Amino acid sequence: MKSNSDKNQSKLPWWVELLFVQIGLPDSWLSKYLKKKKEAVTFIYENKKYIAYCSLLIAGVLYIYPIVRYTSSSASCIDETTKYLKSNNINKAQNEMDINSIAVGYCHGGSLPQ
Repeated sequence: MKSNSDKNQSKLPWWVELLFVQIGLPDSWLSKYLKKKKEAVTFIYENKKYIAYCSLLIAGVLYIYPIVRYTSSSASCIDETTKYLKSNNINKAQNEMDINSIAVGYCHGGSLPQ
């Protein structure tokens, strides 16, 4: 039969058993960890709304960033190709809109006219 003292003791979590009982890490580390964990839980509980807004903002930036990067590189390619077409006098009879159309086509996988 188990005595009352055995019933009052709760079982240690597996990570405490492994790190502090089996491996023998200092007990002061466990108390510091538990204190910081309690402070973190309190901080999160008190600032839920702020943390949620920041998370939403960060998720929005991470979602939009690849689109902005693709658009920027595409615009840069179109600008450089347009300058190239104008400087080499390719398609002299073409107007400004046609040169831009050729540049857009080239930057999206087409080829330059000969």
